[in-house]
Amino acid sequence: MKYLAYTRSEFLRGFRYRANYWATLAGAFMLVVIQWSLWTAVYRDTGAIAGISLSTMISYTMMGRVVSGFLGEPVALRTAKRIWSGEIVHDLVKPVDLHFQLLFQNLGSALFSLVSTGLPLLTVLWLMGVLKVPGLPVLAVFVASVLMGYVTVFSTSFLSGVITFHTKSKVGIDSIYTVVELFSGLYFPLQFFPGWLRTIAEFLPFKSIHYVPLAIWSGIIAPGEVGSSLLSQLIWTALMVLASRILWSGAVKSLTIQGG
Repeated sequence: MKYLAYTRSEFLRGFRYRANYWATLAGAFMLVVIQWSLWTAVYRDTGAIAGISLSTMISYTMMGRVVSGFLGEPVALRTAKRIWSGEIVHDLVKPVDLHFQLLFQNLGSALFSLVSTGLPLLTVLWLMGVLKVPGLPVLAVFVASVLMGYVTVFSTSFLSGVITFHTKSKVGIDSIYTVVELFSGLYFPLQFFPGWLRTIAEFLPFKSIHYVPLAIWSGIIAPGEVGSSLLSQLIWTALMVLASRILWSGAVKSLTIQGG
């Protein structure tokens, strides 16, 4: 498949920047220590918060660090820069679909982050007994959920970038991504939100990015509810892909390059 060449190229490109790799890995381990210390302090005088125990919270947040690189490769700014520079014109005349090109190109970066940072983190946390790898059935469901989370976060980020076609401005993309991260459950489970805010978070598609896979891994989502959670995640993933395709098609038809 021709698009896999973009994945391979982007994956291998990550190995060229060794200094950046070591800095990223060191930063990831520092965040793990900070999060572990924070939640241990929060739970010091209580056995559970919002029905979630300390061990479950540690499992949720630590695994969140492991997959954060894979689920945190935004393409919005990359797309916006191509629009503003006029490079988008060259992309559109290539015999490939830019949407799928970015999807597979971004996948290469995400896989590099997972292999170079996520797996070392997982290995160390497992050897220390901080993380326990679940059984094969749960692991398989978790992987499927993470993959859907990747497609959702890519579609969300791509949509943000494509919106610059219509707004003629890339201002606010970072703010949008911060909101997405918050409602995705990256920092803590949705159970920690106030009632009204949790209702909003449950309605939005962003919980499919981090919350659903991490809640499956940590056991926050009961076995009997996994099926319905995956179905909801699949529906939202499909809707986000459809929305991004529709908006992208409309943007291409009405293409105007700023400054060019």
